[in-house]
Amino acid sequence: MKIKIEKIIVGKYNVREKFEQEYLEEIKESLKIDGQWNPIIIRPIGNGKYELISGHYRLQAAIELGWKEIEATVKDISEINADVLSLKTNLLRLNMSPREQGKVIHNLITKYGISQNELAEKIGMSQSKISQLLTIVLKLHKSVVDALNLKTINYGIASVIGSLSLEQQPIFLEIILNSKISSPALATKIKNKFLNNTLYTIGYQGRNSANFIEILEKNDIKLVVDIRSSAKSEKKPEFNEEILSRELERNDMKYKHYPELGVPYILQEPYKDGKFSYECLKQWYNWHIKENVELEEIIKFLKDSGRSVILCMERYAKPTKEQKYACHRNILADLILKFKVSDPLLEFNKRIDL
Repeated sequence: MKIKIEKIIVGKYNVREKFEQEYLEEIKESLKIDGQWNPIIIRPIGNGKYELISGHYRLQAAIELGWKEIEATVKDISEINADVLSLKTNLLRLNMSPREQGKVIHNLITKYGISQNELAEKIGMSQSKISQLLTIVLKLHKSVVDALNLKTINYGIASVIGSLSLEQQPIFLEIILNSKISSPALATKIKNKFLNNTLYTIGYQGRNSANFIEILEKNDIKLVVDIRSSAKSEKKPEFNEEILSRELERNDMKYKHYPELGVPYILQEPYKDGKFSYECLKQWYNWHIKENVELEEIIKFLKDSGRSVILCMERYAKPTKEQKYACHRNILADLILKFKVSDPLLEFNKRIDL
C-alpha cells in the first residue's frame, strides 16, 4: 500500500552508522528508471504515524527524488521483533560492516536481555558468529576493525586479536599482516609466542626441591634452561641434571641444559673471591657468547617452548646484602633482552627474577 512519506518516522531501527553515497545513488537511479520493486517495512505507532523498520536507503532515495508517497508493508509487530526484522533484512539486502553488525547485536542483547543463543535463533546466525561480532565491537582496537572492514583479515583472525589487550592489538595485527596469516589456528599459535615475552631467571641456592618446583608452578613455567657449565651439585644433589630433569618431567615441565652458556670453573672461584670485577666477567662473557653461541637459536627455543626460566646456582641474579656478587645469568638475561632478533616474534621485552 502507498503511504505518505511525511507520516513515516525513521526512528530507532536504523542499523547503519552512515549511508554509503554510491549505493544511495544506485537506488535513486533504479527508482527513477524502474520504479519501486520492493516495499519498505513499517510498523504503526499511533496517531496515523509509522516507524520505519527496513528500507532506509529506499526511503532516503525517495525523499531526495521528491516523492510524496512510497510503497510500504505495514507490520503490527512488537519492538523486539521489529529490531530483529530490521537487522535480518539489512543483513540480506546489503553487506553491513562487521562493526555495524556487532553494534546492533550488542544493542539487541543489552536492550532486551536475551542470550546470544536466543538471538542466533531469531536472526538465523550461528552463536559463534554472534560472539565474533560482539568481540569486534567490545574488544577490538580501531586499527583491527579497519583491517576487518577492508577484508585484509577475517573474522577468525579478528577474534584471536581481540583476546589481546588494546595496547597489544596493533602490534600483533602488524605481525599477522606481514606474515599473511589467514588461519585462526595458526594465529593462535603465533599469539602464544607473541605473549611469551617475559624472560624469567632463578637460582636454587637456599631452596629445596619442593620449594623450587612450587615457585615454578606458581609462575606457570614450562621450560627450565640450565645455564651452569656443569649440571652437577655436590651440596644439593637434587639439582643434578638427571634428578632435576626427572622431577621437572613429573610436574609437566621440560628441562634443557646448555653448558656453553655457563662460566668455566676456572673463572668462577676467582670471580666470587673478588680477584676480578663483574665488568671484567661481563666483557669476557659477552665475547664468549658472540664467538661461540648461536643465541638466536636458543631464543627461538625459549619462545617455542612456552614460558621459560634460566637456571643457575646463585640465589640472586644481582648483588644483595646476602650475596655480594652478580650471577652470570644477569649478563645472559640482559643479552637476550637486547639481542636484535630477525623476527619480532622472538623478542623478549620483560624480565622477572624469581
